[in-house]
Amino acid sequence: MLEKIQRFNGSEVELEYLLTGEENVETIIFVHGAGSNLRQFKLQHEYLSKEFRVLSISLRGHGDSSNSLDNTSKGYTLEKNRDDILELLEYLKIEKIHYIGNSAGGLIGYELIIKKPQLFSSFITFGTTAELKLSKFVVNLISQIDRVMLRINPKSYYEFMSKHSSKYNNIQKEIYDLLIRTKKGILIRRNIGNYSYTNIIEKINIPFLVIKGEFDNDINNNLKTTIEAINNNNNASIIKLEGAGHFANLDKFEEFNRIIGEFIKSVSVCKENKHNL
Repeated sequence: MLEKIQRFNGSEVELEYLLTGEENVETIIFVHGAGSNLRQFKLQHEYLSKEFRVLSISLRGHGDSSNSLDNTSKGYTLEKNRDDILELLEYLKIEKIHYIGNSAGGLIGYELIIKKPQLFSSFITFGTTAELKLSKFVVNLISQIDRVMLRINPKSYYEFMSKHSSKYNNIQKEIYDLLIRTKKGILIRRNIGNYSYTNIIEKINIPFLVIKGEFDNDINNNLKTTIEAINNNNNASIIKLEGAGHFANLDKFEEFNRIIGEFIKSVSVCKENKHNL
């Protein structure tokens, strides 16, 4: 599967991407969070590409995608990553997507739906809260810890992050292997400490789903306003995935794949029924 990874030369960076499945079927795009890369979604490609076209990318400064020419946090904003995705979709001639974002990948999805809502057939996030209100001091502190630890002892820091992200030893190893490939893309973390997209959830007019990992405590502790926004929109829903943490698609991949497959099929059925009316 991974031998099919390709490269795209965008206006600012070179991105690696993986596209599987047949043409002329609906397209699912998976977007990872800070420190990961497209390899996180290998099992989703294997399962879902039997019925869908599946696209995943490594964001700028992640995996084998190139760093930004501006190697400060300004080169790794949500908007910069959003525009990279738009360039790639235009290159691939993909006009409609089911968007699935993990962690910061979910936030990039919010930015994408703000800029080009007509792209979306549905929207799913996991490991993402739609609102976070950290102080500037805390955001800067996290950024400084990243900078110092990644300079002094990156392997130990990534081991710590891996163990914090999953309860399962084998998945911790997978997460570590993802993190160790990260380049300057980790700087995106400095841009995601203070934001709110709850108004997007309240207004969204396509099927929207939040997958809540049981053990994703850092995110779950900040989901209150996201859940309130979901409750104000009949198009939005939330589902709890037992036994899963921040990387729910790795922790419980079979259940995760089933949820994704059933959700997107239900969206397709609704679209077909509306078309036939």
